[in-house]
Amino acid sequence: MDGFDEYEQLTPEEIEMERRRKAAARRRKLAAREARRRKRRREAIIRCSILLIILILLIVGFVKMVSGIWNHFHDKPKKSHKTTEQTASTEPATTEAPVTADIDEAILAKDLPADRDTAVEMLKMQATTDPELQTLMDNIAVYPDNILMNLAVNAEMKQFAIDYPAKINVVFDGNFNVDFTSDTVPLFLQFDEQWGYADYGKNIIGLSGSGPTCLSMAYTYLKQDGSMNPIKVADFATEKGYVSEDGDTTWSLMTDGAAELGLGSTEITGGKEAVIDALKNGSLIICSLTPGDFTKSAHFILIREYKDGLFYVNDPNSEARSQVGWDFPRLESQIAKMWEITDTAVSQPDQGDNDGQNTNDTDGAGNTNTDPDTNGDNEDGETAVDIQQDTNQD
Repeated sequence: MDGFDEYEQLTPEEIEMERRRKAAARRRKLAAREARRRKRRREAIIRCSILLIILILLIVGFVKMVSGIWNHFHDKPKKSHKTTEQTASTEPATTEAPVTADIDEAILAKDLPADRDTAVEMLKMQATTDPELQTLMDNIAVYPDNILMNLAVNAEMKQFAIDYPAKINVVFDGNFNVDFTSDTVPLFLQFDEQWGYADYGKNIIGLSGSGPTCLSMAYTYLKQDGSMNPIKVADFATEKGYVSEDGDTTWSLMTDGAAELGLGSTEITGGKEAVIDALKNGSLIICSLTPGDFTKSAHFILIREYKDGLFYVNDPNSEARSQVGWDFPRLESQIAKMWEITDTAVSQPDQGDNDGQNTNDTDGAGNTNTDPDTNGDNEDGETAVDIQQDTNQD
């Protein structure tokens, strides 16, 4: 009754205000209850998402572990069996049995996408399992076609591509020494951010600088001097005319250019034994390649070591391909020309002033080539590079 007595003492206006106050209080209470419910729902979703991500990572890790164990125990007996068969079939006990490299197809070069749209679609698919690529996809308009097309088939250059907009306009002068270990041939990747954005030919070192990068590796190791980094060698090649009008590295960079840098360079025309002998003498081998396992256009690599029947290379376009052994028949089928590089320049007879161009080059049979050392691009990979050719395009 006290409540009714209280209302009897109020005016109609006060009664209405009291009613509204209590209604507002009820609404606030309901809103607070709904907010707590939404918060609990969000927390539950977050917990479930975290658990799902952890579960996916555990599954991926488990699959990789099982795959690694399987490959280890599956491949090892196969190789051992193969070696046993070969040894048994070879009469002289001291004859080295030929070894065939077991190369993972996933690390081999792939054809570039036909156009930008195709590259973007490929990158969209990759971004679904690689969150780092989403940064690039969110700003896709600022990336040029050649960066997207190369990234679509070479995941190793991911960070180089992501950082491209921020660094492409930075001036790279090459005034620095590279770090290296004295007893190891350094692996310089052409898309290393220390030099990959620097101009070279009609492109940048990161996309077309395999030639200067290989010569830089050879110089650094043989001279034990880190001053001729890939930018310095690329600038040297440009200034001395070892870059063709098409923007390609000429073969003469590996002969006349190497000599100007104080290195010895001799073309290797023999087969496997000649390469092995050169490596045993402490030399390095720079090879000009036709399209194949390493790129789908012409390319340069460096052979650094021969061990257990296989050759190990430094591929400036792939760390993965630089960690596996290659059998000589597979390499030889892709080699257009190769040079033994030593730490001392060899005196050459004076052939007259040719302005840095090897316009009187000779082919593997000793025939004189009096045509200029240029040729058309070989991007389709269908025609092998002529032995008289003196250009290279990554």
